[in-house]
Amino acid sequence: MNNILVIAPYEALVEQAERMKEVCEIPYTVIPGNLKENLDEIRSYINQGVKILISRGGTAQALRNSFDLPVIEIPVTSVDILMALSKASEQGFKKIAFITTLNILFQAKHFNNIMDIDLQILPCQDANEIPAKVKHLIEDQGIDAVVGDVVATQQAIERGIYGCLLESGPMSLQIALSEAATILKSMEKEKARLKQLEAILNFTTEAVLTIDNNEKVTVYNASAERIFGVPINQVLGNKLTECLPESLLNKVLSEHDEEKNILLKINGKKIVCNRVPIIIHGRFHGAVAIFQEIGEIQNLEMNIRTRLNEKGLVAKKSFYDIKGGSPEMLKCIQQARQYAKSNGTVLIYGETGTGKELFAQSIHNESKRAKGPFVSVNCAALSENLLESELFGYVEGTFTGALKGGKMGLFELAHGGTLFLDELGEISLNFQAKLLRVLQEKEVRRVGGDRVTPIDVRIICATNRDLLEEVRLGRFREDLYYRLSVLELQLMPLRQRKDDIVPMALSFFKSECIKEQKVLFLPQDQLFDCLKSYDWFGNARELQNFIERLVISTEEGEELTEYKICELLAEKKGKLYDRGGQNLDELQVTISNRFEDMENQLWKQILERYHGNKDRLCKDFGISKTTLWRKLNFQK
Repeated sequence: MNNILVIAPYEALVEQAERMKEVCEIPYTVIPGNLKENLDEIRSYINQGVKILISRGGTAQALRNSFDLPVIEIPVTSVDILMALSKASEQGFKKIAFITTLNILFQAKHFNNIMDIDLQILPCQDANEIPAKVKHLIEDQGIDAVVGDVVATQQAIERGIYGCLLESGPMSLQIALSEAATILKSMEKEKARLKQLEAILNFTTEAVLTIDNNEKVTVYNASAERIFGVPINQVLGNKLTECLPESLLNKVLSEHDEEKNILLKINGKKIVCNRVPIIIHGRFHGAVAIFQEIGEIQNLEMNIRTRLNEKGLVAKKSFYDIKGGSPEMLKCIQQARQYAKSNGTVLIYGETGTGKELFAQSIHNESKRAKGPFVSVNCAALSENLLESELFGYVEGTFTGALKGGKMGLFELAHGGTLFLDELGEISLNFQAKLLRVLQEKEVRRVGGDRVTPIDVRIICATNRDLLEEVRLGRFREDLYYRLSVLELQLMPLRQRKDDIVPMALSFFKSECIKEQKVLFLPQDQLFDCLKSYDWFGNARELQNFIERLVISTEEGEELTEYKICELLAEKKGKLYDRGGQNLDELQVTISNRFEDMENQLWKQILERYHGNKDRLCKDFGISKTTLWRKLNFQK
C-alpha cells in the first residue's frame, strides 16, 4: 500500500494523475472524490497505511475536517488561472465571475485588469457559500460566465450560464507530490526519533513522568508504570490529579520551581524524586519528574563502587560536593581551583574533619590528571616499615609474608595521577629522608630491590600540625618542607565559619535519610539554626555523626522539630560539663615552651571528660586510636 493518496475532485485530474504515474518516481494511489464523497473509501485506505492525502479546493478543506492526517493542497498556478479565463473569453463571454474557495486563490485581485473582460473576483470561505453567490451574480449582476472549482461550475451550468472549470496542470500536481514526499521523509525521521526516545525511556531504570501545561500526562515509561502500579493506558493523556496524584508534579506548574532529591513514599516504596519545569523561550510548557527507588540507587552505587574502586584509585568527590557558602569556604574553593590548574605540590592545613581529603580529591578531579589514578594513604595509620613497603612496594622474598612476585607500591600505582599523603606531619625523620629522595629524583625503588622505576606523580599532602613550627623544633626536615609547601591551602575550622553549619547539616540530613531509607519531614531549613550554638571541635565529621544520630533516633514519617534537635544537642553539650559544673569548654593547661607538653595535657583532660571512653573520643574528634595513643603517651 502506497503512503500517499490523491483524491481528484474531477475526472480530468484523475486521468492526469494516472498518466503522471508513468514518469513520476514518487509512488501514490489515485481515486476520484469531491468534497465529502468517498469518505468511507478514503478511511479504508488510511486503515491500510496511507499517511498523506492530496487534493484541492473545497475537497482539501473537507478532508482536513474529517481526518487527522496531513492534507497537501494541489496549488493553482498563474498559468492555470490565465488558461481558464482565456477559455471563457474565447467563447465570447465578457462579464465573468471568478468564484472559488480562499484556500485555492489568495492573490486573485491581481487578475482584475489583465484581460479585456469585466472580471469579478468572489473568494469564499467555504464551499457551502458558492451556490448562493452564483445565484446572486446571475440574477443581480448579470454575469454570463463563471470560472471556478467543481461546485461553482456545476451551479453555473444548472442556472443556464457558461461554467469553466479551473483545472490544475501537471506542474501543480508534481509540486504537491514533491511536498508530500518531503513531509513523508520528515514523518519517518520523526517516527524513528520517537522510537529511539521510547527505547531510551523504557530501557532506563529511572521512572520518567511528564505533563503538559494542562496537567495532562505526556510521557510515562515502563519504570514509572512499575513504581506507580498504574497501567499506561490509564495514565497517558489523562489529568495528573486523576491518575497519579501522589506524584505531586502539578506543584511545579503552580510554583515554577525545581525540586531536587525529594524523598517520597509511593506504593510502600521509598523513592527519590527530582521535579523540574519545562521552560521554552521563557514560557512554561509543563513539567518533568524523575523517580528512582532508593534500593536501586544503593545497588547501582555498590556495583559502580565495586568496579571502580577495586584498587582504590578513584577520586569520588569534586568541588560541587563541598557544602557551604561562607566567605572563608568560598575563598578556599577559589584558591583550590587555581591550584588545580597547576602541577605543583599542594600542602593542605586543617584540623581533623575539616575536609582535607575532600579538597584533595576535588583538586585532582579538576586538574589535567583527572583521568589518572587518585591514591590516598594515611601516614599516621601505618608503622614506618609498613608505610615504606606500601608507598615504595617490595620485591618477592623481602620479608616473611611478602606476596609472590612482590607488590607494586602506591607511588607506582599513582603514576600519571595524584598521590595524597594524609597526616604527613606524623612520619619520622628517617622516613622523611626517603620520601624526599623520591620527590627529588622522581623515581622509586622497591624495598629489597635494586631497580628504579621513573614515576610521574603529583603530590598533595595534608596535616593538622604547623610544619614550619615542626621544622623549628627539629622534628620535620626543612628541605622536605620547602619542597612540599609550593602551594599551601589553609582550611578554617567549622567554629570559625558558622554560616556553613546549616548547609552542611542539610546535606548530611538528605544523605543519611537515603542511607537509612527513611522518609523524614523537615518543615523548614531554619530548624538547624540552633546547631550554630555549638563549636563542633570535630568539624564536619562530628556534625555528620550528630545528624546520623538524629536521623536514626527519629521515627519513620515523623516531622522534625526544633525541640527534638535542641534536645539531642543539649545531650552533646552536656558532655562538656562535669558533675561539679566546671565548664569543659575552658580547659586549663600549664604554659610550656614545648607545644607537645601542652597538647598532651589537653588530650588527657579531654579523655577524663569522656570518662576514659577512647572509642567515643576518637569518633567525636575524627582521629585514629594510633594518633590518640601517641598524643597521650608523649614523653619529654
